[in-house]
Amino acid sequence: MKRAKNFHLLLKNILFLSFFTIGMFHSLHAQTTYFVAPNGNDKDKGTEKAPFKTIKAAQDNARAQKGDVTIYLRGGEYRLDKTLIFAPQDNKGDKHLVVCSYPGEQAIISGSIELKLQWQPYKNGIMQAKVMPGISIDMLTVNGAIRHMARYPNFDSTAVRFNGTSADATSPDRVKTWKNPSGGFLHAMHISDWGDFHYRITGKDDKGNLKLEGGWQNNRPYGLSPENRMIENIFEELDAPGEWFYDSIEAILYYYPLPNEEIAKSVFETAQLKHLVEFRGTEQEPVKNITIKNIELTRTARTFMEKYEPLLRSD
Repeated sequence: MKRAKNFHLLLKNILFLSFFTIGMFHSLHAQTTYFVAPNGNDKDKGTEKAPFKTIKAAQDNARAQKGDVTIYLRGGEYRLDKTLIFAPQDNKGDKHLVVCSYPGEQAIISGSIELKLQWQPYKNGIMQAKVMPGISIDMLTVNGAIRHMARYPNFDSTAVRFNGTSADATSPDRVKTWKNPSGGFLHAMHISDWGDFHYRITGKDDKGNLKLEGGWQNNRPYGLSPENRMIENIFEELDAPGEWFYDSIEAILYYYPLPNEEIAKSVFETAQLKHLVEFRGTEQEPVKNITIKNIELTRTARTFMEKYEPLLRSD
C-alpha cells in the first residue's frame, strides 16, 4: 500500500515536472500570429477577425514579440508605397519570422500605383489623359497585362531579340522624323551577338545622329550590331494598338487602345518601386531566420539603366 502511494506521488511529480517543462518551452518559443487583409485596418490588433491593412503594421508589431512570429496575408493585392525593409530587429536572438499567404489563398505584393485617368481623343485612334504630378511612368499595365512603349519595330512576340529588331531603327532618315527623341531608349545586340547594350537618348544633332548615354551593361564594348536594334519611348513611333507614350514634361499619357478595349473601365497601373523587399544587415548584425513564401511579387520599375558594378570579363 505504501509502495503504491509512493508510486502515485512519484507519477504526480513527473507529470508536474513535464507540464512545467512544456510550459517553459512554450514560453521560450512562443508563437505569435498576425493577420493582414486588403480590407483591414492598421488601428486594429491584427487578429484573424480584426486584421491589419498593411504588411508594415504587422512587421512593426512583430518586432515587439520575443518568440517566433507568422504574418498571414489574406488573399488579394497589397500595393507598396515603400520597399519592405527587414533588419536585425526583425529576428533578435533565435526568433523566426515567416511572412506568407494564408493557406488556400493567394497574396500579391505589387510595386505599382493605379492611375486615375480621364481619357480624351487625341488623333488617329490614340487617346490622351493627364497624369497627376510626381508620377514616373516607365512601365504600364492594363488590367494586369503589360503594354509596350511606343517602339520601332513594333512588338513581335515571335522575335528572339527584343521582340523585334531592325537595321533602320536608328537610321538618320528615321531619326529626322522625331521632333524630340530625348528620353527614348536604344537597345542593341553586341556586334558578335553575345550580349546586349542599352542607351538613353539625350537628343540628336542636325545630321540625324543620336546623342546617347549608357552602354555600361556589357564589359566588352566592341560595337553594336548594325541589324539587331530597337528603339522605344519615341512619340512618333506610337502607331500600333497596345502601345503608349508618356510625355513627362507635360504629364500626359498617350495610349493606342486594343480593338474593342474599353479603357474607361480598365485599370491602368504603373510601377513606382525598383524592388519590393530588402534585407539590410551588417556583418556584426546580420539579418537571419526570415522566410517569405507563397507570395506573388510583381510590378517593379525597370533597372537596366542603373550603373551596377560590371561583372569580371563578362556581359
